[in-house]
Amino acid sequence: MIERQAHSLATSPLALKVMLTALAMLMTLTGVTFHLVSQNGQGGIFVDFHAFYAAGSLALEGHAGDAYRMATMEIVQQRIAGHETFMPWTYPPPFTLFVAGLATLPLGLGYALFTGLSLAGYLLMLRRIAGNFLPGVVLALLPVLVLGVITGQNGFLTGALTGWFVLALLARKPGAGLPLGLMIIKPHLAAGIAMLTVAQRRWQAVVTAAGVVLAALVIPTLVFGLPIWTAFADGVRESGAFLAEGRYPMHRMTSPYAFALGLGAAPGLAFAIQGASALAAIGLLGLAWHRHLSPRLLAACACAATLFVSPYAYDYDLTLLGVALALVLPDLLRRTGRAEQAALLMLAWSATGYGLIASLLGNGEAVRVPQQPLALMAPLLLVLIGWAAMVKRRRLLPRPDIAAAPPGAVDLPVGALGTVSAAS
Repeated sequence: MIERQAHSLATSPLALKVMLTALAMLMTLTGVTFHLVSQNGQGGIFVDFHAFYAAGSLALEGHAGDAYRMATMEIVQQRIAGHETFMPWTYPPPFTLFVAGLATLPLGLGYALFTGLSLAGYLLMLRRIAGNFLPGVVLALLPVLVLGVITGQNGFLTGALTGWFVLALLARKPGAGLPLGLMIIKPHLAAGIAMLTVAQRRWQAVVTAAGVVLAALVIPTLVFGLPIWTAFADGVRESGAFLAEGRYPMHRMTSPYAFALGLGAAPGLAFAIQGASALAAIGLLGLAWHRHLSPRLLAACACAATLFVSPYAYDYDLTLLGVALALVLPDLLRRTGRAEQAALLMLAWSATGYGLIASLLGNGEAVRVPQQPLALMAPLLLVLIGWAAMVKRRRLLPRPDIAAAPPGAVDLPVGALGTVSAAS
């Protein structure tokens, strides 16, 4: 009876409706607040979507390159927020062109359209992968979803692109290259899935992705001119210096670099630790491919490995973890009891929501590392992923009420990415 209740929560339509309704209400409140504050000119809390809007506004004024100079961007951000802020702009020019389109709309409307549509695309993708287990995925990912809604970040967009790529790749569709190519907006988050594509010799997808990337590079060049790339390169160098100085909110970063820097390591040592973690993550993904893990598990490994590649990775990028969870949740439920499921859920909330809670309880501003909460997201994520990996290696519990494949999920060919081994 207890196990059936745990299972029912992971597949409960009522639980899903409650969570989605709460997210919709939060999004409406946030959008209305953004609109009223911008109309009154009183300033207010400055979040990521405001930075999108600031960069887009500069682009519309014919000064897209200025978005990559913090001295200029800081002035625009202060005008919007009404107080000093620190959000350097390091997105590639294709995304700068995209946010220029958003800046043609009123702030609140632009936020609502971008966040609402990207969240819808992300949830639809999760439904295709997880099937009837979508409520369980949303429940485990709730801190990330709340964070994405209140900040208007692009985590829903990158998560949706990653998930739709996984679906297309597992179904052996050449169109997998389209979402892969669109990840040019955050190329460091495509490391795992790009490696998977090459390892599987999916050359049609590679060619399609290359074509999309080429178009994404040419179009903003035609719109902004060649100097936009010089400005972008200068902005990346400037942000690298800021990262070494610890001027970002490191407690919201998920990278081993942030964890090491927070413990007092010198920037050089912290970068070395990050490099080692990136090599280890990619190496483990290669080992998973070599062992011929099941298609869904291998795709989940690719999403998880990506989280540890770049030193610049934030809590809102953990939408990729949601894709991995959607791929393996039914298997985890079939190997765990209710108590362990509750413990895993608490750990998932801690690992994904630590940065948000630390910001609310402490000084959430972008100040120097010694003044910030300790960056604990990387070790928490490692424990969570390691625990899930150990669970996956266990024998199945006698659980006839949980199907081996998620009901309602997309039917993926078992041999799409290799044969299923006993270890998978």
